[in-house]
Amino acid sequence: MSNEYSGKVITQDDVAHHAGVSRSIVSYVINNGPRKVSEQTRSRVLAAIKELGYRPNKHAQMLSAAEDTIAEKYLGIVLAANYMFKRPYYGSILASMHEYAHEKDWHIRFIRIFDDFSNPALFNELIHPHEIGGVILLGLDQVLHTPEDSALVEQIVQRVGRVVCVEWEWPGVPAILFDRQNAAYQATQHLLATGRAAVAYIGPNDRRVQGYQQALWEQAAPFDDRRLRFAVNSRSGYECCEAIVQSGVGFDAVCAGTDEVAVGVLHCLHKYGLEVPRQVGVSSIDNLDIAAFTIPALTTVDVPKRDIGFHAIETLVASYPHKSASTFAITVPTSLIIRDSSVTR
Repeated sequence: MSNEYSGKVITQDDVAHHAGVSRSIVSYVINNGPRKVSEQTRSRVLAAIKELGYRPNKHAQMLSAAEDTIAEKYLGIVLAANYMFKRPYYGSILASMHEYAHEKDWHIRFIRIFDDFSNPALFNELIHPHEIGGVILLGLDQVLHTPEDSALVEQIVQRVGRVVCVEWEWPGVPAILFDRQNAAYQATQHLLATGRAAVAYIGPNDRRVQGYQQALWEQAAPFDDRRLRFAVNSRSGYECCEAIVQSGVGFDAVCAGTDEVAVGVLHCLHKYGLEVPRQVGVSSIDNLDIAAFTIPALTTVDVPKRDIGFHAIETLVASYPHKSASTFAITVPTSLIIRDSSVTR
């Protein structure tokens, strides 16, 4: 911030002066209308907002530094993308966070997606010690594609004293994780132990793939990349399973990377007349509530979603000063739940 504005509350007039535009133009940019603004002018206004640290929240602007404690028990949650609102796995984690925050007498100030904060006005409004005392960053590794994305994460970490990463890691920040590689290893090893010899993997392209391959290698089971397909939901799980069936490559089991993927796999196998588990065994990862009610009931590796939410909140509300604390990671344990989709009774 230039010396001209140092120590004062920044207004829209200041932003307009700094950007060389009228105050109404600044308002149009902040409110996305009602009048259109050229991309060049919009970029200039946003750059001024970022440089000056302008905050649209007028009430927050009036707070003095001595009143920072107002936001002490408020936290924000930043999700990778909108799809997390639709996924029952992440819904379970968010519900747990809400439950434990309430128990600790903390309050969730906002739940936003990461891309929202590329707008410096919103960033300055919400990512601020007058607004929140801590922030949870959920799965952001899925959307960090550019140096600008990484720089934005670092800005969040530097501005908010208490930060915790969930399901990913960032240097200098505590993390809550489950071992994806070991979970896929458990699911695949179980299928091999039941006598399956040609196990396919359909699921996310992450450490789960290494766990699947590790189990095959340990049991000297054949690996064929035609049995390796990447899917993230029921639809893509169905499509990937169909592609394997139509390819003609032999398989007698499927390790699905998530329960949602497994639902699509089960539907595909039923369509093609492949009986589960007599002809094809299926195991998965997550243990969503629906897993016990599929036909047949789904063998799956339980990921303790409530524990993930609990540890995220517990880490935020801990009394130690986060910025001087050493980095640590809490890895929650997983366990195999055997049901009818993988074994013949």
